[in-house]
Amino acid sequence: MKFLVDQPLGALAKWLRFCGFDATLMRLALDPPGNWPPPRPGTHILTRQAAAHRLKRPDLMVLAAPDPEGQLQEVLQRLGLSARDLKPLTRCGHCNDLLVPLHRDQVQGRVSEHVFLHHRRFYECPRCHRVYWPGSHLRGITGTLRDQIAPLEDGVAEPSQE
Repeated sequence: MKFLVDQPLGALAKWLRFCGFDATLMRLALDPPGNWPPPRPGTHILTRQAAAHRLKRPDLMVLAAPDPEGQLQEVLQRLGLSARDLKPLTRCGHCNDLLVPLHRDQVQGRVSEHVFLHHRRFYECPRCHRVYWPGSHLRGITGTLRDQIAPLEDGVAEPSQE
């Protein structure tokens, strides 16, 4: 599943990447609409521009939630996604590329000595070369993702139809 995310929703794109989804930021101008990519199977366009409804595209989701976490929950709910559809923390939050594992020796000198001594698993973005590891931020990210998925898993929220 791929998402083309309107530029003002950059924080949502980052959360979708944290979920493991391919989320590309784009500037989506309504006039002229001809600059939008053609519909593709498995690709969803996300925006908060209410006027985009007039385009009547099957791949378009006009989101109502004002905050990134609410937008994430709205997307997950509307697509009927659950925890088993996610591949958390497998993409670079900045570049969107899939992360690749790094041998611990390859990060020496690239991370602080504290991080090097206290962590065993490391990953790198092949594009921007950022190094990732399961640090303290992991709890916050996975906690937020759990909070977004829980209502969907408990049956509180039903997928809506557009």
